[in-house]
Amino acid sequence: MRKVYLLEIIFVIWLIILVLLLVPFAVKAEDGEPPMIAFTFDDGPNAVQTSRLLDGLQERGAKATFFVVGEKLDYASDKPNVAENRALLERMAREGHEIGNHTYSHCWLSKISREKAAFELSKTNELIREITGSTPKYMRPPGGSALTAPWVRELASPMITVCWGYYDTRDWECRNVDKMVQTIVENTFDGDIILLHDNYETSVDTALRAMDLLAGQGYRFVTVDELLNRNTGDGWELDPMRIYCTMKPDDKSRLKQTGI
Repeated sequence: MRKVYLLEIIFVIWLIILVLLLVPFAVKAEDGEPPMIAFTFDDGPNAVQTSRLLDGLQERGAKATFFVVGEKLDYASDKPNVAENRALLERMAREGHEIGNHTYSHCWLSKISREKAAFELSKTNELIREITGSTPKYMRPPGGSALTAPWVRELASPMITVCWGYYDTRDWECRNVDKMVQTIVENTFDGDIILLHDNYETSVDTALRAMDLLAGQGYRFVTVDELLNRNTGDGWELDPMRIYCTMKPDDKSRLKQTGI
């Protein structure tokens, strides 16, 4: 009898410990948003790899942001597969992905004249608007923040300048999928912006494998627009004169107050 009573006490204590361990997770699931990251892809569209990537995103219910090069969408250019690329842009928009401006000819904006830079941005916006009916809200300069002078951000306004987080897979020169997946999974965090390029087979493989692993950790894959606006509202907005590389929860350090 005493043995049964002792077992009941042990069982009750075990239940109490289990509940105490699970409560924080239950509260987080009920009251807090799941961690989110934005996968971004530069230099496309690519008639083969971008299509394969879109298929993979659709299968996973994931959203992404594509910073596209304007000349790949322009019938007047000498680039191949323009019709296919334009169809891919239509598909991106239709499936809820973000489309951003990555200049017309993938040039370093801070290294050219203001007039040339204005053309690079405006022509790309014109092509994207012609195809999708919408003007990009975000711009990523080739070369990243180190090559983005304040006058470039002023010229790009009201587009917001977006770069990427604290690490770089360097997928444009690395073809080791395992290594790139490891780099992403071990370094990413809630609010991260991940840079890849959708014109390499290995980059697409890396993105989809990393998503599968990160999904198991509870991450949600969103557009840059959703990520950057997680802390806006209530008198706060994005600032076109700043460069956005991440957006952690409740971070207002790079936002500006409305009207200021």
